[in-house]
Amino acid sequence: MKKQDSSYAQLRVGFYENRFQNQTILQLVDNFNQLANSHGWTAERSYSSMALMGEMICRGVDVSSVVKWDDGRGQVLSVRYIPVQYDEASKSLIPMS
Repeated sequence: MKKQDSSYAQLRVGFYENRFQNQTILQLVDNFNQLANSHGWTAERSYSSMALMGEMICRGVDVSSVVKWDDGRGQVLSVRYIPVQYDEASKSLIPMS
């Protein structure tokens, strides 16, 4: 059953990866802010979040204001879902106050 669950998760992450590849940085930020304003948590949200963070990182967006890293392995430990804006000059996410 775990193998089947893993395959499903990979399928869903892949769905979101394809969706996010065609979006602009500002659209990606809008998607992040929608996640930040959502009060529920589901497996589907985690798949979307994983793909969204991956796409931002691949495009060189500095996500350090919302991501806590496991420095030993270079993996994301947690994401702070807070409203952000994109600063084009620094290519970074800036928390909104």
